[in-house]
Amino acid sequence: MTRRITAAAVASIAALGVASVATAASSHSAKTYKASLSAVNPAATTAGLATVAGKAQLVDGKKNNKVSLHMRNLAPRTTYLWHVHSGSCADTGPPVAGWTYRTQAGGNGTLIANESGNANTKARSTAFNADPGKRYSVNVHVATETNGLAAGTIIACGDLNANKAGGKHKPKKPHPPQANGPKS
Repeated sequence: MTRRITAAAVASIAALGVASVATAASSHSAKTYKASLSAVNPAATTAGLATVAGKAQLVDGKKNNKVSLHMRNLAPRTTYLWHVHSGSCADTGPPVAGWTYRTQAGGNGTLIANESGNANTKARSTAFNADPGKRYSVNVHVATETNGLAAGTIIACGDLNANKAGGKHKPKKPHPPQANGPKS
């Protein structure tokens, strides 16, 4: 009798453990979006930044969201504006609300190029939830009037695309069968 009660208790605990693992696995996990930013012409060329380029990564987490931006070929020691937008680069919508940028001017993130024309920055949000039916992009704008371009003109853009699942692990190729030499 004691053995049956002990066995039932162990089985119940094991079932709860399996159920907990299944629940944890089915909860919202972070989803990563990546973008390669390139020059938006003719504005980038007019601004003297025809080769501007960069990368952005957005992580849509359960409670915390973050985006990082890395740009190169900007004008040295110059401030730019940037933010996450709804829509694609081809059909840009308004900036997505709820982001707190590392440095910002009003609702815009600021990006300050170093003496080599490179810049890195980040932003966080506790309110962002990516809608799978919507597109998102990251834009970089001139902050002030530049070579006749109005302040706020987009000079670089990249569409945020969902990272492929299991990006770190590639399936291993099976080894080819070994040739068998003559048996002695």
